[in-house]
Amino acid sequence: MSIGRYLGYAGGILAIVAGIVSIATRKPLASYIFGLTLVEGNVLIIMGLIGLLGGLVAIYYSYRGNGLYVIIGGILGLLAPCALSILAVIGGYLMLRSKPGE
Repeated sequence: MSIGRYLGYAGGILAIVAGIVSIATRKPLASYIFGLTLVEGNVLIIMGLIGLLGGLVAIYYSYRGNGLYVIIGGILGLLAPCALSILAVIGGYLMLRSKPGE
């Protein structure tokens, strides 16, 4: 298994966690980690759902080996807001760049 898949899994899992935190608390995960709050309130429920969906897409297509959809899932995961879902974007790019069968 390539490093791109591992990064896709990691970015997807982090996007799911950030989405769940955004939905449950209506505060971004970054506010708990860094004390930084840019957005707060009911809009985070919608952003959390989009981030949760993006995390699921990133994990599923990391398993399937389709780098383009992993990139799309990572971008959707950024809306959670979760900056660490950029790992899925990097992983998807690495999956596109790798040779088939690696």
